[in-house]
Amino acid sequence: MSFIHHIKNKYFPTLAEQLGCSDKDILVIVNIDDIGLHKDETEASFKVFNFGMVKSGSIMVPCPNYHRVIKLWHENPEIDFGIHLTLTCEWGEKYPWAPVLPKTDVPSLYNPEGIMWPSNEAVLLHAKQKDIALELEAQINKVLETGLKPSHLDYHMNFAFHADLFPVIMRLTRKFNLPMRVPKNTKFMLPFTKHNLWSLRRKGYVFPDTRKGIYMMGGEDQSLEFRKAKYHDQLRSLNPGVHNINLHIAFKTRELEYIMGQHDSSIRQIDFDVWTSHDTKKLAQELGIIFIGFRPLQQLQSKLLKN
Repeated sequence: MSFIHHIKNKYFPTLAEQLGCSDKDILVIVNIDDIGLHKDETEASFKVFNFGMVKSGSIMVPCPNYHRVIKLWHENPEIDFGIHLTLTCEWGEKYPWAPVLPKTDVPSLYNPEGIMWPSNEAVLLHAKQKDIALELEAQINKVLETGLKPSHLDYHMNFAFHADLFPVIMRLTRKFNLPMRVPKNTKFMLPFTKHNLWSLRRKGYVFPDTRKGIYMMGGEDQSLEFRKAKYHDQLRSLNPGVHNINLHIAFKTRELEYIMGQHDSSIRQIDFDVWTSHDTKKLAQELGIIFIGFRPLQQLQSKLLKN
């Protein structure tokens, strides 16, 4: 080992090395978003977990199938579940949910129909930051009250990447030691950007080196062949390091298609087919990919935030 390499390893270890792996390893956290939104998402997601490549998911606490997820999580404690913090209900009265806290506590988070606002734009227009902070903490506490231990935080519709809301998440991730999803926009790689990724890591926050997903990719071309090829291309493109790939999984039933429409329900079914595919598993094995969950990152963050 050269002197320069020795200095780098000692003083500037990669995230993979901090997790106890080699700087040549490719570690991948495949995470399923939106679990608990609907029973067809929950049941399909647990079948994907059982297939073996996916070891992490995120629960929507305010949603109708939340209690089913908690039951299954108790039966499968090895799965790393995070909290998919939620401020919106995009399907409206067709498939409604409301905040965890009552309207008397967080009135600005309720729309005139008594449910969550339908979009991030509406939340930013109507919601007060105090109510947002109260509701998000209540969603975390509702999970903790089950006795289960969540492993990370992320956000429905990525609402938290708004400049006014990201500091709220930073406080929660530090308070509860739950690694957070960070923006993947390239501007956050620049040192003069507020809350840039370098400054977050210096403060002890732990998050994957890259974050990928293809939910919005492809327009109307949502065939199994297209999406499998895109996911496989992503796997082939990964350099050594720690990577996060986000999925949306469900069985495409008539009920789900009625709620979400043809496009969104098809994406979820196809993602299920890709990540229970022996082709995908074989490719990952050939590439030497090591699948992990978020728990090792949480354990590392616990040490770094104490320093």
